[in-house]
Amino acid sequence: MMEDKLKLGQIVVAKAGREKGKAFLVIGRLDHEYVLIANGVNRTIDKPKKKKIKHLEKRPEIARELGQKFKNGDKVFDAELRKSLRSMGLDK
Repeated sequence: MMEDKLKLGQIVVAKAGREKGKAFLVIGRLDHEYVLIANGVNRTIDKPKKKKIKHLEKRPEIARELGQKFKNGDKVFDAELRKSLRSMGLDK
């Protein structure tokens, strides 16, 4: 199942809703059906979007360094999210 494969720091693209087509990073898991996503621009670390996993398209890219920071509970800044998405060419 896809929900088992989504990791912290995983790059996803919204398939539904007002943010359709935009790239985000998974910054948290709520349960088997929902995750928290942010991109550091309109969805910040402090105000992430709660999104159903089935409405997300998983990308092969993973921001491993940021994922590790989320797991460790370290402070992550919005600028780091933007930089990570920009470096992968996903900062639309």
